[in-house]
Amino acid sequence: MELPDILSQAEISELLGALESPEPEAAEEARTGAVKAYDFRSADKFPKEQMRTFNIIFTAFAQLFANRLSSILRASVDCELAAVEECSFAEFSNSLPSPVILAVYKAPPMVGSQLIKITPDVAYIFISRLFGGVSSGDADAKQFTEIELALLERVLRGSASVFNEAWEKVLRMNMQIERMETSPQFAQIVSMNEPVAVVDFALKVGGESGVISLCVPHTSIEPIAKQLNTRLWYSSSAQDDVSTSRNPEVISRKLSYAPVPISAYFDSTNATVSDILNLCVGDVIQLNHKSGDPVTVKVSHIPKFKAQVGARKSKRALQITEIIKEDENERE
Repeated sequence: MELPDILSQAEISELLGALESPEPEAAEEARTGAVKAYDFRSADKFPKEQMRTFNIIFTAFAQLFANRLSSILRASVDCELAAVEECSFAEFSNSLPSPVILAVYKAPPMVGSQLIKITPDVAYIFISRLFGGVSSGDADAKQFTEIELALLERVLRGSASVFNEAWEKVLRMNMQIERMETSPQFAQIVSMNEPVAVVDFALKVGGESGVISLCVPHTSIEPIAKQLNTRLWYSSSAQDDVSTSRNPEVISRKLSYAPVPISAYFDSTNATVSDILNLCVGDVIQLNHKSGDPVTVKVSHIPKFKAQVGARKSKRALQITEIIKEDENERE
């Protein structure tokens, strides 16, 4: 039986010294002052503030998107924001499976095109649910037909308003699906070195799950970069609220569009319960109201006007003849 090797105290000290001392290459760089080459193609183009704004916007989008899919697919749908990451378009394109659903869309005032990536498993969940079934296990091995692409495009077009609603607090969007592609080669919307923000959503339909992603190039958000600032967003919203609450003209303008019920009443008439129970079609009720007397116009059950009954363009009409003052209402 062989005994295990035992390190001597000198060997132990040598190992500990090697761990504490810097690596030879690092020591050489520190001694000579060598500078490591910087790859400008890997520079972060999306500031942290913009990525934070994306998180807020697309978290709201995930909730709205789940509700919309639930109504379209007639099934329980859960959607959560999984990640918002920056990479090059080449990295995003190389990670795509084949086949894959790529929806090219535009969303002015963002410039250029963006992408929605739907993996085959999620695509066939949608297709099967729309036909009343469940997805098959070999869905990723199939090629998509024109009918299936049309169905998926219809689902995305029906959800475009959800995208606009999620962006509404920042600025108004007008999302429009341009075309559907199944090959990354026909969906190259920017150069391969262009930085993009990839937004991943974890989707669960019933007992099945998958991932949907959005690809937003950096060039697309350049015109709206200033609006993608949460501090400016919250400060401007607070200023708008304060200015609105202190501006009587704004309040008066908003109140002027508030609907209120308005009704016209003849003078009241007394009748017995027996008379009311014996009423039939064609019976006439005699009112204590003369034909020339004005009727009372009430706004939300409060008497406000006196008016004459007439007609205008073949419709019943009222002509205001008197304004009832508040002190008269109190006496009534």
